[in-house]
Amino acid sequence: MCSQLKEKQLTFYHHVIEPLRKNRKVQHAYLIETNDVDQKEDYVLEFVEQLFLLRQNKEIITPDLLHQYIVKNHFPDLKILKPSSSVIKKEELLEIKNSFRDKSIYGGYQIYIIYDAEKLNSSSANTILKFLEEPEDDIIAVLVTDNRYKVLDTILSRCQILSFCQDEKVLEKKISPPFITFINLLINRKKKDLMLSYQFILDEIFPDKDSILSTLQTLEIFFAQILQKYYNINQSNCSEMVIKYENHFSLNEIIKFLSIFDEKQKELEYNLNLKAWIDSFLLRLMEV
Repeated sequence: MCSQLKEKQLTFYHHVIEPLRKNRKVQHAYLIETNDVDQKEDYVLEFVEQLFLLRQNKEIITPDLLHQYIVKNHFPDLKILKPSSSVIKKEELLEIKNSFRDKSIYGGYQIYIIYDAEKLNSSSANTILKFLEEPEDDIIAVLVTDNRYKVLDTILSRCQILSFCQDEKVLEKKISPPFITFINLLINRKKKDLMLSYQFILDEIFPDKDSILSTLQTLEIFFAQILQKYYNINQSNCSEMVIKYENHFSLNEIIKFLSIFDEKQKELEYNLNLKAWIDSFLLRLMEV
């Protein structure tokens, strides 16, 4: 059951859930950056449910019953840690590790969720690092944070990072004249408009790393809304700008753009030359 993700987080559904169902390739550790969206805990549980369904024996437990158990937090193969203080304590992590000493009751994965992963300090992180570095095949970690950049690098480097898009309503607040200009440049990218306006992009759109991240997030929301229009989902929440520009992009272009935004955003997790990053980003867009 993935109704909320498909309806309200279509980009995540398209780039994460559909490939999972198709390839059934599961990582041992995920870090989900929620960007403080509404219903973030519901989305996390839907993602975890999809992981369970990849291996769960339907004769032992039906998908409907599994869903009920997860929503009510009654599923024995799922452990959830919500920190009770400003830091995640070593004892709380040891309790999770000890709870997975025995094999799964239902013969599938065992999954633990740690909310507020940014509260892992150097001491408590060491307790879980070995668990992440030497994972057992059937145990999956799902760490959750509002902002990946607040999480220790030693944790980030051991997880596949996933992100929810900010709520569509955020788009209207982030629309600015430079952003609208950039969308127009994107429409006319085949005429080399992106490179002809290179200095404008450097000065007005990508002056620093924070601006780059903010613009990428806004682009993701913008194109995710257009994608929803193509699939006739959540059309009432689309902004006026989306309605104005939706016919300028094909479905194939939208999907490729979203993939580029996701890929290039992940690159920003590392120390790199921002000008080289911008050059590469613009060239990738021009190739679509």
